[in-house]
Amino acid sequence: MVPAFVGLLGLTQKQAVATSLAVVVVTGLAATLNNARAGNLIDWKMVVFVGIASALAAWFGSDLMRTLSNQTLTRIFGVILVIFGTRMLIKG
Repeated sequence: MVPAFVGLLGLTQKQAVATSLAVVVVTGLAATLNNARAGNLIDWKMVVFVGIASALAAWFGSDLMRTLSNQTLTRIFGVILVIFGTRMLIKG
């Protein structure tokens, strides 16, 4: 979503990252509620453990994101996309 928010909607890199994360919350909640209806699909102990660790990482990561310039953040994001895209092409 981040590239689309930047390229198509004209958001800055920081706005695109923050907006994308907010959208993930909404879609994640909808999917979680639907999966919870199925009974035993969700490992709630894992949710607590990984959720707390992820929330801490996200809190400090968002602080870091705000300190970076849009240009630096865009470059980091681009490099990560190239690395993972290359990995997918090689392993795929």
